[in-house]
Amino acid sequence: MEDQTAMTDDDPTAPFAAAVYTPKQSNKSALPDFVARLKSEKVVVAGILQEAHLVPGDKSRTIESVDIITGNRIPIKRPMKSENECGLDVSSLVETSAVLQRALSERPDLVVIEKYGDQEQIGKGLMDEIMAIIADDIPLIIAVPEPALDIWEEQTGSLGSTVAFVEEDLYNWWTNLSDKPS
Repeated sequence: MEDQTAMTDDDPTAPFAAAVYTPKQSNKSALPDFVARLKSEKVVVAGILQEAHLVPGDKSRTIESVDIITGNRIPIKRPMKSENECGLDVSSLVETSAVLQRALSERPDLVVIEKYGDQEQIGKGLMDEIMAIIADDIPLIIAVPEPALDIWEEQTGSLGSTVAFVEEDLYNWWTNLSDKPS
């Protein structure tokens, strides 16, 4: 696998990037930390982050999408006993989709999406909203698992950037993007 710290912008004019992480990556705080940093600088950031929670007294976990603007939590994965089981609540994608549709209409400075999952990899899930954000030239950063990077690049025509899933690299991408004349 390519050293992620060496990843840089492939096309600095494209206002979107894949923040590539490995499935076993232990530090998952890069996107939430990046979002908090931008918000502290008064950058208008919209989109969704994900938070996992262990079910008390159990080994299963649930995952929620968190609306960056409102803080509203949307349960997207039911508790499962095994990590190999998929507990995605597909009906919750409607609520998550609404968050991204609102971002399309409000045109924030940046949209952040965590993550590019199985549904998006087959062209379903939130893929229509993701492509609409890209088509409207709203800056976007999306968390992409390293094994799905080829699929992401195929779906986007390899037009965007690839950035390591490290807060400083995300921030550098944003700084380079926001310094460009519109």
